[in-house]
Amino acid sequence: MPTAKTALPSCLNVGILWGHGSIASTAAAAVDALRAMNMLAAMRPGGAQPVVRWLWLQMPHERDATPPPVPGADPGSDPLDVVVIPGWLVPTGPQLREISRRYSEHYGAMLQGHLQRGGLVAALFNGSSLLAHCGLLAGRKAALPWVFAPSIVLQSSESGARTADVAWQRERTWQRDGALWTTASLQDTLAAMLDLLAQTPAAELAQAASHALLFDPQRQLTATTAMETPTGHPLAAGALEQARRWLQDHRNEPYSLQATARAAATSPRSLLRWFAQVHGETPQDYLHRLRIAQAQALLQTTYLTVDDVAQQCGYNDTGSFRKVFTRVAGVTPGAYRQRFKLRTSRKQWLGRQGLPGTDGPV
Repeated sequence: MPTAKTALPSCLNVGILWGHGSIASTAAAAVDALRAMNMLAAMRPGGAQPVVRWLWLQMPHERDATPPPVPGADPGSDPLDVVVIPGWLVPTGPQLREISRRYSEHYGAMLQGHLQRGGLVAALFNGSSLLAHCGLLAGRKAALPWVFAPSIVLQSSESGARTADVAWQRERTWQRDGALWTTASLQDTLAAMLDLLAQTPAAELAQAASHALLFDPQRQLTATTAMETPTGHPLAAGALEQARRWLQDHRNEPYSLQATARAAATSPRSLLRWFAQVHGETPQDYLHRLRIAQAQALLQTTYLTVDDVAQQCGYNDTGSFRKVFTRVAGVTPGAYRQRFKLRTSRKQWLGRQGLPGTDGPV
């Protein structure tokens, strides 16, 4: 049965604060997430126009502060859906508070109105200081960089907000609380931004981008041999680890509990008991998850038919593959490919037509 085409969302508008001392890496990472979504949208039918636009919100009297050299900024006038605060490269808490005070004078009312209208905000690294100064972190859970956390918590308590102080989530690298996303370090920018964008009408494109841009342990394990590179000597492994490695190395072969137990130098009964106790599932369920992770990658990045994907992932019966895939992934293989594909149409790949918005073949 043919899969219904997924309609592309209307354009999402993102504003990124910028001025002297703004952190370039967080701003550029945020823009890269947006650019990736536009690239994926261009691969889909009807994707001639971008689904995300962004512009730099520069402080008055700081127009000489040059934003990162990333293409695609659009000085549109439409209302913003998302505001990004990239944070500032400063050495001390008092300097951070002074910057936040200046920015709050210009952007404080805008941020409050933006949130009241249902807009989303990403406060990256110490950018949460601006939210604290505006009283927008009070009573919220937030991930904060430890070196600036005391200053930010103090700012929130001094903001005059009548709600409780900010709840610093010390063990979280990034945190979502309602319409606010905060991060504790520069390296968490991409994960937080893609999670934020997954709450917008462009959610499917954000999820597809996250599959390619974020670390995925199962995809790493199930990468095809042609994509693998040597990683040195293997680690010493116990029986359960030997069983897991056996399943990884033989995931495209028919499942055998006896063969898996022999590889782990234990009995089938002991393997089932200990595997379930440690991993919370049977060896066969673990194998299914490995196979489906491999199938998802093939569906996203190749032109193989569903039947061929099933065969490559160890399923001789396509009907059984569809059932397992739907149980693990929550959607059918065809629907998953349509929603999360990371490649152009076959015509575009062969150069029979250019990508929307380009002048030549792919």
